[in-house]
Parts: sequence; C-alpha cells; structure tokens
Amino acid sequence: MAESTSFEKLFQRFYRRIENDDEFFNYYNIDTEETMQLAHDRARGCLLDALDKLASADGLQVDFSDYDEEIEIIHFKTTAKENKLIVDLMFQFYMERDLPLLHAFKVNFAPSDLTVFSPSSERNSYEAFIARLNTENEIALDNYKNRDRDTGRLKNTINYSIYSGI
Repeated sequence: MAESTSFEKLFQRFYRRIENDDEFFNYYNIDTEETMQLAHDRARGCLLDALDKLASADGLQVDFSDYDEEIEIIHFKTTAKENKLIVDLMFQFYMERDLPLLHAFKVNFAPSDLTVFSPSSERNSYEAFIARLNTENEIALDNYKNRDRDTGRLKNTINYSIYSGI
C-alpha cells in the first residue's frame, strides 16, 4: 500500500492547537464519548475545508483533493510543513465560524444598548484577528508553493553570477 496520512494525525495536532478552547470540547449533558465524537466531527469539517482550499490552489506539487472521507486518509504522505499548513488552515476555518455571530450581535443591539456595553472593540479585534490569520496563512501557502516539498529549497532562484560581467 502506498504511503498515506491519516486524518487522525492531523486531528491530534489540531486538538493540541485548540486544547484551551473550552467551547470546542465542553458540551452539556453528554458523556465523554459523545463529546469526543462531536469534537471529531467539528475537526473533520475544518480539515475538509482546509484540504479543499489547498486543492483549489494553483501550482502545488501534490493534489490535496486526493483523500478518502470514508476511511479518513490522505492518499500521500504529508510533510511536516504540509501538516502545519493544514492545521493552521483548520484553525482559521474554526475561528471564522464565529463571524456570523458577530454580525447577529451587531444587529440585535440598539444604539442605547451600546452606550452601556460596547462590543465594537471586541468585534473589531476579533475581525482583525481573523484577517491576520488569513494573511499569515496566505503568506505560508505562497511560501509553500515556491519551495520544493521534499527539500524545502526555493524552486526558482536568480543566478546572479551570470550578471557579473555586466
């Protein structure tokens, strides 16, 4: 069998990334097994979103759409840098899921309510945080595209020695 990467390997890394997020792991009136199943389902959704984003990117050396949802594997061995990129994208997608709540929060408060409690700075901070995550992930993806996945070396470099005679 060809080498592959299990979804579980990526889930474990993602869980470590968000281990202090009480909302991800805490559910009321359900047992530990059901809690872990819900966490698994949510992590799976984030992973599929991350893989789909990578699959739609141009210029990658591997096809990130080459995965099997049923048996939860990617049909190639991912590198450490790919694992980090995937988990970073999973985290971004997880955090973006709260953005619609911010909009609802903004709509439900009247201006008089906002003089007592102003969620504006918190909302702006969260939106800036999401924008920063997106920018960092775009830079990381661009960096990944421009490097050989096995060696980590830049694919295209300028040979300055050919210009020394000018």
